[in-house]
Amino acid sequence: MLKKFLYSIVAILGVITISGCAVLALSAPSPQVAVVLPQTQQAQAMQPIMDDVEEPAPLPNASITTGSDALQSTSNPCPQPTKVYPDYSYLDVGQDIPIPDKNYIPSDLTLLDTSISTSSICLKKDAALAVTKMISDAKAQGYDIKVSSGFRSYNTQEGILSRDIASGNPDATKLVAKPGYSEHQLGMAVDLTSGSIADASAAVKFGDTKEFTWLQNHAYQYGFIQSYPEGKEDITGYMNEAWHYRYVGVDDAALIVKNGETTNQFLKQLDGTTTVVENFIQKLVQ
Repeated sequence: MLKKFLYSIVAILGVITISGCAVLALSAPSPQVAVVLPQTQQAQAMQPIMDDVEEPAPLPNASITTGSDALQSTSNPCPQPTKVYPDYSYLDVGQDIPIPDKNYIPSDLTLLDTSISTSSICLKKDAALAVTKMISDAKAQGYDIKVSSGFRSYNTQEGILSRDIASGNPDATKLVAKPGYSEHQLGMAVDLTSGSIADASAAVKFGDTKEFTWLQNHAYQYGFIQSYPEGKEDITGYMNEAWHYRYVGVDDAALIVKNGETTNQFLKQLDGTTTVVENFIQKLVQ
């Protein structure tokens, strides 16, 4: 009864105001949250690393529309799980925290429209809808952003890391996640690029583009946070990746920005499957 009462209060109030920032509680992510974030100055010191190798997805026969009905098709060409898995969308996966099952595949992978991606790329549906909206809004403002990488399986990630190690890169594991430890396998992370750098994937020079600056000021409004920012290497375990963003939802993204945290610092507060608001209520009723 107490749990139902608490959820009813949240549903009636609708919003929680935190330091002047309205955060929708337990609602579907909406890219209309607008919080002004000062422009962040970024310096890029890394050397370029190899382009991502995508998890192959056969081209669909069905048409895919744009706008609010985008990503819908009569068949799903994305990889499908072979069993029922927990939803690890909010798992704090990182250098020392693996996905519990190396064969994990999200249940609702959705193919991105080719107008916003460089190849056949799949993401979890919520992340796919959010990145579609974000890129569309950026384009309307004169910014050219595309997704160059999304979901990657354990085997695909293993191949990428193996090739980077074979190339002689001494920092390979600080630039490429170990298989089973990648945010990409959750279906919640994207690598972004721009036509101004010929849609190069995982390119250091993306940090010098106007698109990167736009993302630093607006990505969180669509639920995306740069996972591995400059100056946070000791916290994230990875070198600065200007192109890598993880979807956490608009509400949680606003809190991450407000608190000045990295995604993994924020996600440590959660149980791996719930948003911070849901997690707070669950702890109250235990």
